[in-house]
Amino acid sequence: MSRSRKYWKRYAKDSLNGNWGVSMAGMLAVAAVSFIGSIMSVELFPGNTIFSLALGQIFSFIFSLIAIVFRTGYNYMLLNEARGKEFSLGNILYLFHNQPDRVLIAGFVVSILDMIAQIPFYYVVYMTDQGSTLEQQVAWVQMTMAMFVLSLVLNVIFTVPFVLTFYLLTDDPEMGGMEALKTSARLMKGNILKYWLMMLSFVPLLILSVFTMYIGLLWLLPYMYMTETAFYMDIMGEFNEESAGPQTEETEFCNYDDYNSEA
Repeated sequence: MSRSRKYWKRYAKDSLNGNWGVSMAGMLAVAAVSFIGSIMSVELFPGNTIFSLALGQIFSFIFSLIAIVFRTGYNYMLLNEARGKEFSLGNILYLFHNQPDRVLIAGFVVSILDMIAQIPFYYVVYMTDQGSTLEQQVAWVQMTMAMFVLSLVLNVIFTVPFVLTFYLLTDDPEMGGMEALKTSARLMKGNILKYWLMMLSFVPLLILSVFTMYIGLLWLLPYMYMTETAFYMDIMGEFNEESAGPQTEETEFCNYDDYNSEA
């Protein structure tokens, strides 16, 4: 029997208690890898020709696969943290010396699905004329926003069934990339709506982060990722055990029966 998102969020807060620094540092390290890839793509393939744009997208795609290996290592760190095991910032490199090909295969499939979902948006941005009149430009912006929403919806449909893939790969060194994708899709049946309601519950905090010059994201993103980690642990049945939950040597972080009454 799965718990509520309030439970997962409370569990995440308790897991992060006293560990915010390492969790933030890991998140920043992973974000830095993705940022470097974006900058290199622009610098190596400047211009707006179809050729340069295509090469830039190919480079970004390849670099994104490397970033996924780092991100999966971050999942490994969060899982150790949530389970009360020993963890460190070095965990983000874990998958590089534990059969990274499995992550690359799964990441390739997920990235392809993500790219397909974004085709409507990219088509409007790069292949249509904005027009010269105000009316034409307004219509172009409206069409661009509509395609952005469409791409977002397609992304949800295509990729959310596979959100557990990279947690599965960290938990089972023998599981292959394609097997992890299939297992994630099976586990997410009946849980996709729960996952998105959980993610949507962070929207108010994301909006508030704008008023902190996005500094609030330093706390919010690890909180979101840890909540997702708790969601995975729940789907895997870890909270059905009496002893489930991060613990210290003396006492558990909290009384889990109280989770459903806390935000």
